[in-house]
Amino acid sequence: MGFAKLYIEPTSACNLNCSMCFRKNWIDEKIGFMTDATFDRVIKGISDAESLESVMFGGMGEPLLHGKIAEMIRSFSVRKIKTELITNATMLTMQTADRLAEAGIDTLWVSVDGFERSAYEKIQKGSDFDLIVNNIKYFNKVRGGCKTGMSFVIMDNNIDELVKINEFADDLSFDFINLSYAVPSAPLKITDSCYDTGFCTGKNKRVDFSTFHFRRLNYCPFAEGDNCFVKWNGDVTACMQLLHSSYSYLYEEKRKITAKSFGNVNRESLNDIWESGEFTRFRERVKMFEFPDCTVCDGCDDRLENRADCMYNEFPTCGACLWAQGVGRCP
Repeated sequence: MGFAKLYIEPTSACNLNCSMCFRKNWIDEKIGFMTDATFDRVIKGISDAESLESVMFGGMGEPLLHGKIAEMIRSFSVRKIKTELITNATMLTMQTADRLAEAGIDTLWVSVDGFERSAYEKIQKGSDFDLIVNNIKYFNKVRGGCKTGMSFVIMDNNIDELVKINEFADDLSFDFINLSYAVPSAPLKITDSCYDTGFCTGKNKRVDFSTFHFRRLNYCPFAEGDNCFVKWNGDVTACMQLLHSSYSYLYEEKRKITAKSFGNVNRESLNDIWESGEFTRFRERVKMFEFPDCTVCDGCDDRLENRADCMYNEFPTCGACLWAQGVGRCP
């Protein structure tokens, strides 16, 4: 079976400096934009992917910084493949909104982590609350059949904003809300993590405050969804965690995450990379999730990197991955 959802990172550049983003902790990562040649190789590689249902333009950069993002979307929409894009909406100008709608985008996600100017701008640093609200309102006028979603990252300094989330979503006509907890880029006390506050992470129409939800543990949403990631430079990997090398934190312990590429579309076909023995074995291992529970164990230092673990898994290991513990949830 082939991949069902393809994530494409058009660029690793971003125009904001959000407080929780671990871009600031990158290790030897370059800022770059996907070239026409690399994107053409991606398009060529999906010709055999009959299982492909949707494409998400995202990653760790702002997709609207790429000058050909509308053309990229159109390359899939003309093939009747659903397209999604996540943006901070600062660059969602009237001209860009028109171009996205004309390109046939199916779902536009907007990152919003506060619902008043002060709460929003202390997290999404470099942005302008009134600007993004007005940009979203204009997009609503021209979006046609395109759905919109709001992505909200729960942290100790904005959890009080959640009581306003449904009203804000209604006011700006969002169709969906995606909730995620923060994957920390700085030391985080367990008491400040908010991980067990009982909110249902992932995509829903609205946040249900009436029910306590337990996090689903030892479950990888990327592997279970048969997702595939293509980095801006053509590297192919399995998930957001392995897209870039960076330092992260498991509560107050610093962890080194080393990126993993299973191949590069500039040298091999996307389908051949997906079906390679190494990539196939990794996905099978993650679906079975026979990794130690590093998020609750303090027995060894293996959890401080994703290189090895006490169950003799080969690189990359997933026992301390917060996406697999119901913390991180991407749209």
